[in-house]
Amino acid sequence: MTDTCITQRNTGFGLGLRTAHYADFLAQPQPLDWLEITTDNYLIDGGKPLAVLDSIRRDYPLVMHGVAMSIGAAQGVDLAYLRQVKALAARIEPLWVSDHLCWTGPGPEQLHDLYPLPYTDASARHVVAQIHRAQDVLGRRLVIENVSSYIRYREDSASEWQFLSHIAHEADCLLLVDVNNIYVSSVNHGFDPLHYLHALPAHRVQQIHLAGHSHNGDHIIDTHDHPVAPAVWALYAQACEHFGSVATMVERDDHIPPLAELLAEVATARQIAAEHGASPTPPATARITFPPAAAATDLPQLQRTFANGILAASPPTEQHDALVTGRFGIYHHAYRARLAEVLADTYAKTCLYMGSDSFEAHARAYAVAHPPQTRSLNRYGEGLVENLHAQYTGNPELYELARLDWDLRTRFDGADVPVLAPEAAQADGGWLTRENVLHPSALLRTVLTNVASLWSAMDADAEVPEAVALATPATLLVWRKGFQPHFETLEPQQAAFVQTLHAGASVEDSCAALEARGELPDTATLGRWLGHLLHNGLVRGDGTPASSHEQNQALAPI
Repeated sequence: MTDTCITQRNTGFGLGLRTAHYADFLAQPQPLDWLEITTDNYLIDGGKPLAVLDSIRRDYPLVMHGVAMSIGAAQGVDLAYLRQVKALAARIEPLWVSDHLCWTGPGPEQLHDLYPLPYTDASARHVVAQIHRAQDVLGRRLVIENVSSYIRYREDSASEWQFLSHIAHEADCLLLVDVNNIYVSSVNHGFDPLHYLHALPAHRVQQIHLAGHSHNGDHIIDTHDHPVAPAVWALYAQACEHFGSVATMVERDDHIPPLAELLAEVATARQIAAEHGASPTPPATARITFPPAAAATDLPQLQRTFANGILAASPPTEQHDALVTGRFGIYHHAYRARLAEVLADTYAKTCLYMGSDSFEAHARAYAVAHPPQTRSLNRYGEGLVENLHAQYTGNPELYELARLDWDLRTRFDGADVPVLAPEAAQADGGWLTRENVLHPSALLRTVLTNVASLWSAMDADAEVPEAVALATPATLLVWRKGFQPHFETLEPQQAAFVQTLHAGASVEDSCAALEARGELPDTATLGRWLGHLLHNGLVRGDGTPASSHEQNQALAPI
């Protein structure tokens, strides 16, 4: 392995791409050299996020930054997940791909936090093997980021910076140095952040993160929801002197301000780098010898015990006092808060209808009873629909509201399928005899309450009517037009017609089925229905029969 610089230098300054700023980047060029995306937000089948990403990448180089590779998990990296990451990389051609030196769950649970590893010989050997595995699949060096932490393992036999440097050397990977994370951990654990910086191999540092945090008196939480703090700016100046010219970005994940505020922080980073940039410090010796652990805990057992503590009703003490020191309760609280926030976003109208406090209580309880099983949270929380149904048997509108929220959410990033334009339909009537003509995003639901009126009133910020039972059941059609999920209430005859299309029949066969039942409408009504389907992007235009996956996604009980 070479000691010469192996990173991409002089790549400038970037910013984390967030949905709140999509319009800014699409409207006009911004003074940035590249953008960083959160990889896991784009491991989806289709929809607006990928379309926006394809547009933005034409104007800005991109960097991929993941939060779910779980490189330190005892069960090893997931090959299917790595292939997803590789496919996205092939699509957008990023400058580099990064993730964190951590684990996110013991398997099968994925707890969606960045948990630190024990700094031991056994842990190091495991991580090095997993990075090698990831790099082999991705076909490139992986960039590994240091995480902030609130606990230390009692069996640690090296410092964090020793461990990180050792990993980088042995795995021949690159480093993403989060300066804010170093500062946060230095306060929480009482070490010198400069000592940490100076111990890292400058020739392997590909990128720097700058972010804000929340100061809580005797400890700091890495919230990424504040401007970069003065102490972090000062530490960044030291990093520039040690690492030289390194790609740098500002990271904001919550309380997202207008783009101009973040661009001002990027400008500050540019100025500091210009004033303090120097030639990289010659590489230090990275290899360390781990002293033998007196009673090293098996890694799967350690992570299982840790996760059990996260899911426990209250932060355990006796079991974990023998395992860790520090503030385990921060992780215990963060797990519930994070998933409650995800569920409140997915079930936005349900949350509004119930009230945020009541909904959050249910969401936190659900998160403990149903830990995520996947590396993405895009589809987390389907079971909450039936959970609320069981607990609120006297409120059927709540069940139907939650189900509608879920249906709209799952339409949002479903697979992109071409639609048949009305003018093309008029020019060629062959689509009328084609089976599986209905767009795979289409979903039919039977409702017993005025849930459509409730949802629409809340969406319009209007007075919400009283929930009432309908005189007769109604049928909702849920689908995605372009990038926007929609729903509408169908007329009874129209619902019967769409139901036959939904089952895979052609328009011609659907009409024949209605005629056999004596329900075929007049030509004008039928023309109106077909025009409505075409206008709303509900007719697939690729002429390809729906796959079994698409059919499973589209079908629902009526």
